[in-house]
Amino acid sequence: MLKTNLTTKKYRNKLLMYSYVQGIGLIMLASILIYMQYFHGIWTNISYVLSVSIIIFLFLGVKRFFSLFNKYENQNALYQDSFEILVNVSVYIVDLEFNYLYMNKSNIEFMDNYYKIQPKVGENVSKYLTPLHMEVFKENVNAAISLGFKTSEDILKTDGQDIYLYTTYSPVKNSRGEIYAICCVTTDITGSVQEKEKFTELIYQDPLTNIFNRRKVFDYYKLVQQDNQKIWVLIFDLDNFKSSNDTFGHVTGDQVLVDFSNLLKSTFPSSAIIARWGGDEFLVLVPNITYGSLRVIETTIQNSITYLDELGVSVSIGEAFAEDTINNNLDYYIDAADLKMYERKRLQKGDYIRNSKVRHQ
Repeated sequence: MLKTNLTTKKYRNKLLMYSYVQGIGLIMLASILIYMQYFHGIWTNISYVLSVSIIIFLFLGVKRFFSLFNKYENQNALYQDSFEILVNVSVYIVDLEFNYLYMNKSNIEFMDNYYKIQPKVGENVSKYLTPLHMEVFKENVNAAISLGFKTSEDILKTDGQDIYLYTTYSPVKNSRGEIYAICCVTTDITGSVQEKEKFTELIYQDPLTNIFNRRKVFDYYKLVQQDNQKIWVLIFDLDNFKSSNDTFGHVTGDQVLVDFSNLLKSTFPSSAIIARWGGDEFLVLVPNITYGSLRVIETTIQNSITYLDELGVSVSIGEAFAEDTINNNLDYYIDAADLKMYERKRLQKGDYIRNSKVRHQ
């Protein structure tokens, strides 16, 4: 356990000064009574009683002082023992001038592991923080003083990985309700954040293709609506997939869906939201792209799936430009993209019929 008293020097000095003044006053009064007796012969029963009372009162005062002092020492030791048993929880206390009053073992180990420093009680926090981090620390401390409580979340980048930290700042008050220090408790929440990210992946991910699902698309579109962003909405339909799936089996059909998903991911920019919309349909939302660039991507995709001809599978594509997202929901633009796709299907089918007639004439 760190042998560091949590009681501030200022408070302890006041306690000592009070006891000193009380003791000196009583000693002076006793001296006056003794002087009156021995040098002037003035000694009465009242003087005798007062002298004895003074001595007893002085004894009790000294005893009370040591009792109070030991009480605070024992209480502080109890606090420190409580802090020391905390695992992976960094606790440190600073005074209002940002000097360390206390730090538990976990805090020392944390600072040594991630910052390669070993702070000491009595030293100023600014010795170990950059000017920018020190300003942030001061802001958090001042907020805790004015609001009564403050929290912060920080990301520490070390050895190529992100460490997520959650810190609380709580004022420490004396018996008169005066704030004399701030207790900071930092917890490593990296595990919780990673679990949350995994859970988010599960609720947003299509289990077969590992791309996004409908839930992700709708949640993303809500963010788009907040800023009234303009995006492209594309719908992809694998033609004749059902009959091919029945002919060649579900294993082959599943592989077609996975391969097409990977093709979409490798062709569209990283900013695109690519999702399996259901069955053999896929939906893509693309921000910050021109129509010309979009058509190039569509052509690339169509040329890249010619290997599916032997399975009788092709792809139809429809797109719609969502330019007024704040006033229109996603279904509005999906319907528009669907109409575009079915119009192209109809035209392609008409071209196929006309070409067949020409070949047979």
